Amino acid sequence: MNIPERSFTEPVYTIGVASDKLGISPHSLRQYEQEGLILAHKTPTGQRRYSDLEIEKIRCIKRMVQEEGLNFEGIRRLLALAPCWKLRECRDNQRESCAAFKNMKRPCWATEEKCHNPLPSCRDCPVYQRIVHCDDLKDLLYTESD
Repeated sequence: MNIPERSFTEPVYTIGVASDKLGISPHSLRQYEQEGLILAHKTPTGQRRYSDLEIEKIRCIKRMVQEEGLNFEGIRRLLALAPCWKLRECRDNQRESCAAFKNMKRPCWATEEKCHNPLPSCRDCPVYQRIVHCDDLKDLLYTESD
């Protein structure tokens, strides 16, 4: 019997399991979400679920805080540099009127106004899914700007 592998983005970990895997408190996970650094999936009853994608993102965030000395504001601003308009293949006129493009303080998934080409969830967006490890942002910035 073949059991299908679950997707990297499938939200399966409860907040308790995720915090144990990462060695941080549930409060810290909620804070990362509140700060706009990650997007937890919420069940219909409001319980948070995390995927392997969020687990890896959080490892990167922890590294930026603990080893690089960045605070949440600095991390948000770095994430805001992601070339979302290129990854989403937005037209020039869409990009110029996009609040997420103009916002240099928060990543596109954490802005109040959503993009012109909405997906079912920002968790489904290639911008959110592409920045997993700490080097992903650097690769995106240098590769996409060439």
